[in-house]
Amino acid sequence: MKMTIYRKMMLGFGAVIVIMIITSTFILFELNTVSNAAKITLTSDVQVVDLAKQLDAILQDENGYAQKYLISRDETYFSIFIATSRRFDQYLSSLPKAQLDEIERSLIRNMRQAHESFVASMQSERDSQDFKYNPVRDNLRSDSLKTLYRSLDHLISTNQVSIGNAMSRIETSTNRSAKIALLLIAGSLLTAILAALIIARTITSPIDDLIRGTEQIARGNFEKVKVSSNDEMALLADAVNNMSVKIKNINKHRTQMMQQISHELQTPLQVMLSTHDMLKNQSSGPLNAEQLRMLDTIRGGIKKLAGFSKQYLDLAKIDSGMMKYYMEWTDLLQPIEPIVEDAKLIAAHKNITVELVALPSPKVMVDAKKISIVVSNLLGNAIKYTRNDGKVRVKLGPCTMGAFIEIQDSGIGITPEELPKVFTKFYRASNTGRIKSGGIGVGLALVKAFTEGHGGKVYAESTVNGGSTFTVELPVSPEEFQGPAIPA
Repeated sequence: MKMTIYRKMMLGFGAVIVIMIITSTFILFELNTVSNAAKITLTSDVQVVDLAKQLDAILQDENGYAQKYLISRDETYFSIFIATSRRFDQYLSSLPKAQLDEIERSLIRNMRQAHESFVASMQSERDSQDFKYNPVRDNLRSDSLKTLYRSLDHLISTNQVSIGNAMSRIETSTNRSAKIALLLIAGSLLTAILAALIIARTITSPIDDLIRGTEQIARGNFEKVKVSSNDEMALLADAVNNMSVKIKNINKHRTQMMQQISHELQTPLQVMLSTHDMLKNQSSGPLNAEQLRMLDTIRGGIKKLAGFSKQYLDLAKIDSGMMKYYMEWTDLLQPIEPIVEDAKLIAAHKNITVELVALPSPKVMVDAKKISIVVSNLLGNAIKYTRNDGKVRVKLGPCTMGAFIEIQDSGIGITPEELPKVFTKFYRASNTGRIKSGGIGVGLALVKAFTEGHGGKVYAESTVNGGSTFTVELPVSPEEFQGPAIPA
């Protein structure tokens, strides 16, 4: 049977509920057992102690009436004595109805015999006409009373001890039940936590796999997403994989189309360049100055179209995950220094100072050509958007990640609202219209793509009319690429 997320949750919650019901039932059963034991013990022992105390009081009254009769020989006292003795017998007879052990029953039998002997001695004293002191009868009465008092005291003390023992047993049982209840509650809690963790893990683990898979898809890696699940997450993974295949096919077709377009553009552009060169070299006769100027304009347009074509092709490769990186250990100063020197020639037309500051930096594993494109695009923008007599500084140095490249200009700057958007494809800041740049918003998108393709990061700081600073940070040895890495 397929275990869906709903069934997993219901199974986990059901297990927790069953455990809690079992725990609660056991606790109630233990408490009921302790309660019944306490009820039986206390009822029995307390009843015996209460009756014994009443018997003691009745016996004292009975002895008092007996002494009064012996002194006065008044039949009234004897009648009260007989009534009191009967009441004593009634209370004594009610004792065996309680739950007594064999020793207590034997003790009550002895008390009954002693009391009968005491009453018989008084009856004998009354029936005798000799009112003289009779030591035999007096000793018999005295022994019977001693036996009765001693037995009552023993019965009271025995049951008081029994009550104390019962209370001790109840306390022990209560403590044991409390400990067992705590263990069961702790076990239930641990089981509930374990069940929750297992359920959460079975849900979150496939989600993590999907997140990693979709991140790879976003980076252009269209490998199949695999999830360790057989529920709705598996269906979602299948949907993501189907979407990935479709996106891969679309990107593949788009790349092929871009390659075809680029190829189709390159051929006529090369023909145009060749024709341009032939005309400019005056192969077919001399040209005047205006014609030469027009040819220069044609050449500039052709080169610009070729550059746009190559940038579009690079973006298409990046989007489809087909961009290749040829990595090698590189001192960043080597590929960057020639770019800066070329930029100085371009900046000289606007009287812009271009400065290179190189601090000791570690070598990094990079594709030198792509890093050259990154620096060229950033440096070209810096010169493009810096007014005449401005300043541009290129700085290399070490950073926490590895090495950084910083390009700072004194140009027109970017507004805070637009700064986060500058790396978006085809985006141009609103104030770029003040500069005749001719850009289409592709250069910074390539900068971001190539930098992140090396496992690095790029960010910008800018102030309107106060210049901009673009910083590229590159790791010494990147662990992950946006495209396949091919060692040189």
